[in-house]
Amino acid sequence: MADYAKLRSDLVSSSTVIEGATLHNVKDPVTGSYFRLREPEYWLIQQLDGDTSCDEIAARFVGKFGLDITAEAVEQFVVTLEKLFFLEGSRSEQAISRRSYPREERGSLFSRLLFIKVKAFKPGRFLERLTTLYRPFHNRYVFACQLALIALGLAILFANAGTFTISLIEVFNLGSIVTIVVAFFVFVAVHEFAHAVICRLHGGEVREMGFLLLYFQPCFYSDLSDAWLFEKKRHRLAVTWAGPYCQLVLLAAAVIIWRVTVIGTPVNELARIVAIVSWVTMLFNFNPLIKLDGYYLLSDAVDIPNLRRKSFAYFGNVWKRRILGWPVDPLSVRSREKRIFLLYAVFAVAYSTFLIAYVLTLVGQFLLAKLGGAGLLLLIVALLFTLRSNIAALARGTAEHVKQMRKMIKSPLRLTVYLVLALAVVAVLIFLPFSRRVTGEVVVRPIAECTLLLNELGLLETRFRRGGDDTEKRTTYLQMTTTEMASLELVGLVKDGQSVATGDTVAVLISNQVVREIAAQTSVLERLESELALLRAPPRKEEVAEADADLAAAETNVAQLKRDQTRVRELSDKNLSTATDMETAQSVLEIAQAERASRQARLELLKAPPKPEAVAMLEADIERQKGKLSFLKSQQAAQSIRAPISGTVVIGHGSDEILSIVNDVVVELLVPVSDFDIGLIELEQDVRIKVRTHPGELFFGRVAHIPGTAELLDQRTSFLVSVTVDNPDRRLRKGMTGYAKIETGSSSLVGLVLRRITSYVRVEFWSWW
Repeated sequence: MADYAKLRSDLVSSSTVIEGATLHNVKDPVTGSYFRLREPEYWLIQQLDGDTSCDEIAARFVGKFGLDITAEAVEQFVVTLEKLFFLEGSRSEQAISRRSYPREERGSLFSRLLFIKVKAFKPGRFLERLTTLYRPFHNRYVFACQLALIALGLAILFANAGTFTISLIEVFNLGSIVTIVVAFFVFVAVHEFAHAVICRLHGGEVREMGFLLLYFQPCFYSDLSDAWLFEKKRHRLAVTWAGPYCQLVLLAAAVIIWRVTVIGTPVNELARIVAIVSWVTMLFNFNPLIKLDGYYLLSDAVDIPNLRRKSFAYFGNVWKRRILGWPVDPLSVRSREKRIFLLYAVFAVAYSTFLIAYVLTLVGQFLLAKLGGAGLLLLIVALLFTLRSNIAALARGTAEHVKQMRKMIKSPLRLTVYLVLALAVVAVLIFLPFSRRVTGEVVVRPIAECTLLLNELGLLETRFRRGGDDTEKRTTYLQMTTTEMASLELVGLVKDGQSVATGDTVAVLISNQVVREIAAQTSVLERLESELALLRAPPRKEEVAEADADLAAAETNVAQLKRDQTRVRELSDKNLSTATDMETAQSVLEIAQAERASRQARLELLKAPPKPEAVAMLEADIERQKGKLSFLKSQQAAQSIRAPISGTVVIGHGSDEILSIVNDVVVELLVPVSDFDIGLIELEQDVRIKVRTHPGELFFGRVAHIPGTAELLDQRTSFLVSVTVDNPDRRLRKGMTGYAKIETGSSSLVGLVLRRITSYVRVEFWSWW
């Protein structure tokens, strides 16, 4: 008997029904490869028992399916199966397969950099023990308790969403870094073991688990390919859902622990960080464009294994046939799969291109900042070395396309189509105008604002700002502290949301020290003014008459005393009086003469005008006192806080801010514009704005002011261009965020690209040499 082809007995297969058609999944346990066969193909391999010839198999096939097939076609099918190591007798090929299995399929260096397997191990007995321990808990009652736990945890999470956000300060804290790294590895390990346990629970084999870098991002992985052998789709979905579901349970538990523990304690903070790490990694895992849980869930949902590889293969085939016009045979794909393959391939290529370009941009900026032009050249050399196989493949493809083009030139219709397409592309690139816009993130603020606050120095600070085309900014201070005993009280006279006009009093500062000081200084001023008035006033007649009378009396008295002295002297000459009497008479006369002189001086003083130096001194004292009093009164006037603008009152809720007056009938947005684009900005240019609060509305404004200097924002210099927007209905409020687009004209696509390249070459490239 001749030796006929015989199917290997160790191949594992299972059946599934997709859209009414029965498909068979076949696994090669030696290579770990999986194949999906349709019903006729699966029936054919079942006929390869080593005793049946190709002629007989072809005859049976015609009888069973009613399809015409020849023995030569069966022989060709057998050759294909032998290349796939499906047949016995090809032991040498299987041995090669066994030796090559631990090594990954070699591709380009760049593709291997996107998929770096760091460490792998076979779970084996450890996974068996875990599955045995888990099996008693795999029932509907435990599942119901878990769902209740998840519902409670998610309710607490959404109610306290602000607490579970990522803070850069926390991320760069040493303790947080350690906690985040440990939590991340624990979560991903539990996540992958959950996949593996459920796969093993349903009878699948997990050949390998390990750690890898996927698109430069750290990931754990487990080989769950056996899930495609499960006949029930819900079992496959259970394997894929196990990881996210387990992580969801841990997330809920961490949130509940955070809620029941004291805020700020180590356990509470640990639970919060664990919850943050959990939801962040869950979001990352659900990305369907890289081979993580989201991808496998999508693959299970559409019942297409190896979705990524098949999508790229189909997309490449369509590209060669439809776009390049190569004479290649179309792939045999059902209409449903065509749509899925094209959609997935387009999104996956776009995502991969974006991620790779983003990483290369970051690396290029870092090298350019550290090494200058040498760093950029180093990156280019590294890329050329890394992509050498891809560049070689592109060169081969280009050469092949040139060959195909020579053949296609012979077809006038296809040549005409290519010329029309080329002219259309040139027209789009050169002649079609594209809007030229400068975009930046903005924060809404009122066109004018006055804020009253108490700063850290104890000063009552008033900040005034006006934006737009009439910019103004000023700050005034009023001292609120004193070295003496005094009471100070700031009394607000307006309410939150109240409208005020310019000049309205919005607050009053009451101080008993200022009032007391004004009263004292006023009293001093009055005394000085009274003295000056007295000095300048003419003498009264009564006083002059009285002084004259006093002088006359004094003169009469002196005359009498002189006569008495003369009489005493005569008696003394006759020895009728003593020397003592003579001395007494002389003394009394002298006293009377002094009194007469005093009264004479008083009379002259009353009749004399005031002295200029005395008047000047009093006037100087009065002016100084008036200055003191004026300062005190200005302080008292400053205690009445008046609105410098019309607007709406906003009562401050912080510890320092007291109140603000905002004029938001017109609002201002500061658009950060780079020095590369500032030359395109002109006054009165149209601006379109969208804010996150009103995503469905488009607001319009104009450029009101272009600053003369740039500011440093996020390590980059930017010119903050002022844009004003009419806001009569006050839909835009202070603090709203969004984006603004300044319309700076139009240019062709080539012009836009050339402008940036020219600037880079003439400035950046010039600086390298």
